[in-house]
Amino acid sequence: MFTIVAVFVGSCLIPPALGAPLALGNSSTCCGMLDNAFLRQGKVVYPASASYGALNTYWAQSSQEMPTCIFSPSNTQDVSTAVKLFTKNSCAFAIRSGGHSYNPGFSSIYDGVLMSLGKMNKVTYSTTSKCAKVQSGARWRNVYQAVEEYNVTVIGGQNADVGVGGYLLGGGISFLSNEYGWGTDNVKNFEIVLANGDIVNANQQSNTALFRALKGGSSNFGIVTEFTLNTVKVNAFTGTVGSYPDSSNDALMEAIFKYSTGDVDVDPKSHVIYLASFNETLEGQNLLFASYSDFMKLEDPPKVIKPFLDGSIPSGQLAIPQKNGTLGAMGDILNAFQSAGKRTTRQTMSIIPDLSLLKKLREVWVGVSKKYKDVAGFESEFAFQPIANKWIAASKSKGGNSMGIESPIFVLWVQSFWSAAADDGRMGGLETELITQLQDTAKAAGKLVSYEYLNYGGSKQDIISHYGTESVYNMVQVKKKYDPQNVFGTLVPGGFKIPGF
Repeated sequence: MFTIVAVFVGSCLIPPALGAPLALGNSSTCCGMLDNAFLRQGKVVYPASASYGALNTYWAQSSQEMPTCIFSPSNTQDVSTAVKLFTKNSCAFAIRSGGHSYNPGFSSIYDGVLMSLGKMNKVTYSTTSKCAKVQSGARWRNVYQAVEEYNVTVIGGQNADVGVGGYLLGGGISFLSNEYGWGTDNVKNFEIVLANGDIVNANQQSNTALFRALKGGSSNFGIVTEFTLNTVKVNAFTGTVGSYPDSSNDALMEAIFKYSTGDVDVDPKSHVIYLASFNETLEGQNLLFASYSDFMKLEDPPKVIKPFLDGSIPSGQLAIPQKNGTLGAMGDILNAFQSAGKRTTRQTMSIIPDLSLLKKLREVWVGVSKKYKDVAGFESEFAFQPIANKWIAASKSKGGNSMGIESPIFVLWVQSFWSAAADDGRMGGLETELITQLQDTAKAAGKLVSYEYLNYGGSKQDIISHYGTESVYNMVQVKKKYDPQNVFGTLVPGGFKIPGF
């Protein structure tokens, strides 16, 4: 089980980065050299270009910045050529797969080169190996469409619009995770461009330490250009959304807690997420997302999710947007539900499963968030996701990852939305106040655990240091071997970094 104490940078196990930080080159000069390297064939565009705006779009409006230029590689060799140029000339750059990062500067950059991988979106499925090769710039929509015609699917994003690269390198929660583990556990091979431009493969036979480090290691070791993914057979997929009044909240949370600490392991084809929200008018709702990855009779649902569907918990509305359909179709539905274009921030933490603590944390969330209800377009969300025994076992059966989870936990996240850039500073204050009070409450109860999920992490959180001493030590050794100049710690300013780098 995790301890409350995180792994600190000052630990004797974590040496500092080698050498002094690289001095950044002039971004305009870097863009010109990059453009020349590709013979000015249109792979590098500037703010005056008609295509610049389309390439510089993000799910969260608050994540958008103004890069000096945008580079769109067509293939892995293009990426290699660019990285060699960046390393040689100390060019600052950012890497964008799908642009769903909540944090400004993580898949965007102000003064530097944005490498947009969107044109590298090819997906091929092998009927022989039963694997899919997926370029890093693909969206999960592309992947589901390509493989589901063969009656298989992948352990991929819940939202079909999310980019493949960032999702898998951060871990990857899937509707299928209770049965098959994290999305990253189901990667068979990473094709990656290193800081010196070398193109290597990392898998269970070659570059094995790098292979494990990439599973949760984000962009700290290089640019992954292609993933080889295992596929699985899913007969059908049903997704339900229930809306419950506040008067039903206690009963709902108790039912979800019972499911999360027992029933989920009885039937891992099921998947449940709890989410509460309210807006600037203080109109609130409690939502339950329940899914099942096999044929399901709606009039007689599987026992583990039946309490959420049979009316025993008073519900204002129960919708079944996906009935015995496909995982890909559900991903498109969730994308429509999670509308783009707002300003947003998200933070995460994890706890030892405890019902009374969950209720207390919800109260803290309401109390802090209500102080910001006068912000235009304000909306706040509180949610949790169980990671139970079979999820953890599935992960270990495939070799494990860098995230260090050994025992069941609840991953929690809080997310806020607002309308105007003028409120960014104030909403940043909410981010700090809210996560501090939530963590202090869990710590006082003796239930705060170290792990924090990278893909839900806020910009001020130090995610990777919370993977545990052994995992962080191993990642440091991999970093020293594969990126000794710390190119991806210095020239890539955004993202969650390995402690000491």
